[in-house]
Amino acid sequence: MNKLVLALMAFFGVGLLFMGLMFMIGSGGLLENLLIGVGMLVGGIIIFAVLLWMYKLEMAKPTVIQQTFNVQMGASGKLEEKQMKCRSCGAPLESKDLTVVQGGMMVKCPYCNTAYTLEEAPKW
Repeated sequence: MNKLVLALMAFFGVGLLFMGLMFMIGSGGLLENLLIGVGMLVGGIIIFAVLLWMYKLEMAKPTVIQQTFNVQMGASGKLEEKQMKCRSCGAPLESKDLTVVQGGMMVKCPYCNTAYTLEEAPKW
């Protein structure tokens, strides 16, 4: 919610609490002034309860964090491009057929729908 609205609600709640106390202190034994003071106190407490409830709702919302990385791939040796082929049917695979699932590379063949993990060969 807008911070200005929250600040005004808090200010109004403090005002109600203060005025309620003043009415109760200055009631001089008059029941109607005492009831007005109690009503103002209850109103101020309700406003602060609503503010607390709204704060808890706001804190319970998940926050979306977007991160971008500038990663440059490098290798210790000479890189050569190879055409990937499906292990099952031998069809050519493209980069759009690769997905990352739980940190591992998965390949799904668009022709035979075979899915398997892609393992990187050691460099030694």
